[in-house]
Amino acid sequence: MFTNYVQVRDWLESFIPLVYGKEELGLARIENLINKLGNPQKSFKSVLVGGTAGKGSTAFYVSRLLEEYGLKVGLHISPHLIYIGERMQIFQSQISNLKSQRLKGNAIPVKRLVGLVNEIKPVIDDIKSKQPELLPSYFEILVALSFLYFAKEKVDWAVVEVGLGGRLDATNILVPEISVITNVGLDHTEILGDTIEKIALEKAGIIKIRNKKQETRNKESYGVPVVTGARGKALKVIEKEAKTRGSELINIYTQGFGNVGKLDLFRSVFKPKDLNSHIPYYVNSECALLALLVVLELKMPLSKETIKNAFSQKFIGRFEEIDNGIIVDGAHNPDKIRALLEFLRRSNVKSKMSKVVLVIAFKKGKNWQEMIDLLVKNLSVKKIIATQYFAVTDTGKGSAVEADEIAKYLRIKKYELRIKVRKNSQEAVFEAVKEINKKQKEKSIVLVTGSLYLVGEASTLWKLPDF
Repeated sequence: MFTNYVQVRDWLESFIPLVYGKEELGLARIENLINKLGNPQKSFKSVLVGGTAGKGSTAFYVSRLLEEYGLKVGLHISPHLIYIGERMQIFQSQISNLKSQRLKGNAIPVKRLVGLVNEIKPVIDDIKSKQPELLPSYFEILVALSFLYFAKEKVDWAVVEVGLGGRLDATNILVPEISVITNVGLDHTEILGDTIEKIALEKAGIIKIRNKKQETRNKESYGVPVVTGARGKALKVIEKEAKTRGSELINIYTQGFGNVGKLDLFRSVFKPKDLNSHIPYYVNSECALLALLVVLELKMPLSKETIKNAFSQKFIGRFEEIDNGIIVDGAHNPDKIRALLEFLRRSNVKSKMSKVVLVIAFKKGKNWQEMIDLLVKNLSVKKIIATQYFAVTDTGKGSAVEADEIAKYLRIKKYELRIKVRKNSQEAVFEAVKEINKKQKEKSIVLVTGSLYLVGEASTLWKLPDF
């Protein structure tokens, strides 16, 4: 019987595979576990959000929009920044006007998380004893915990962010009311495939047939609708898969802010400038449009007040000014770095960006060299502090690129900037903050990026968790 969060965290982390590969994917383990829990995911409607970049933000804002209609909404995201309970949140209109607390927010309370884990542990122990080949992973247990929590709380809807890929991800046991594929890029290539087409096929695995009986009766509309921000080769794959499943496909690039006049759903609601004026600078416009299209596809009317309220809250760790002139963002692939650069161009800190102090850390297997190049070539970077995180990830421990390796790459590139190595991420951020305080703070910013795990460690300098 667990009595505190640390015990729960240590037990959960014991299910992280020592080596994570393709064999760790699959639905057999989560299906077995969720069946033993009474299939809680069948007690609520859901939206499933996959893709390469922006899926967490999109899921967050879909939740906020649904909340505006007086619904009780569960949100499952991954990974967490500091507290595991960040992965399972509930939004409800009765509490939406309360001031959100950083990190805690609407996440499951610690005591409730401990209680749920105590409830699920005997089931896991039984599987370990009798069906060891079906022993679930850390991620799969957390998905099951989220669904169990949402069912017990009697949520109307759950908005669920896909973990890795889509087709074989544990979240894909859901049959949602609508699927979202934000975009497709080259990420997790060692597991999902080394081409855009292969990765797109994995992502498209969340496009579902609503009901097998409907398939035989109505060949045109038996699939779950899908909204996407994919382009090019990826879009062609998704179009083919949607057609195969009889799913309506809504592409934001033919129905986006710039083409609102062509879209019947928007035509009677807003002009393009009205939409843009109600989306704050800290919200990625593609994520915003995906979220809006999901709600409209669900036949829920939009209003200016609904949009303003839904997008008024920031998604922590993404495009976040955590303190004056200090930006943290969990961008962890080149596409997300490009989105970060676009945010900085639109943000209220752009006037301070004549001197940028960069604190960076990366996860192994990512294209971190391209991420560095994008940052250095597009920002007035004067100093880089290379660091590393020590957080445990869903795929194992010791996953960070060594700080010395990052510094070595920077020196090889011969960038004209100062380079420091600080292997403790909090020490690195503290040094960066002192750096801009020594100089003209009104013309300098600190940018902490490269990994959500780095952002999580850095954030504790401003707010300690409640455990």
